[in-house]
Amino acid sequence: ADLKKIESLARPMVFDAGATIVREGDAANLLFAVAQGVASVRLTLPGELEARSVRLSSFGPGQSFGEMALLDGGRRSADVVADQKVMCYGFSVEELRELGVADPTILTTILSNITRDLTERLRLANNEIRTLES
Repeated sequence: ADLKKIESLARPMVFDAGATIVREGDAANLLFAVAQGVASVRLTLPGELEARSVRLSSFGPGQSFGEMALLDGGRRSADVVADQKVMCYGFSVEELRELGVADPTILTTILSNITRDLTERLRLANNEIRTLES
């Protein structure tokens, strides 16, 4: 029953390879779940002659991105670009919050899963920093 409620909020979205799904600095109003394809989080770093784009991580089927939108509603912190054709589902942050008011258990489950995923990503980032610094 809970899954049906969440499914009703899903907006199917398709992005061709090379398309920017999320742009750094944009309003963060959607959470995404990848159904097919692969997308990468990219950060633009300034350079002496020109800026360069660095891949931070990639997401494939069954993974989500844009979770910080649900947590803080701020702006996007990096670009997300489709590495290949990507089919994903967008979930409105506003609608997820409204669902959470009507059914707090669903939002608690979503937030618990997001917390677990973000914790795993933070541990990976810490390990990468350790490797770079050694």
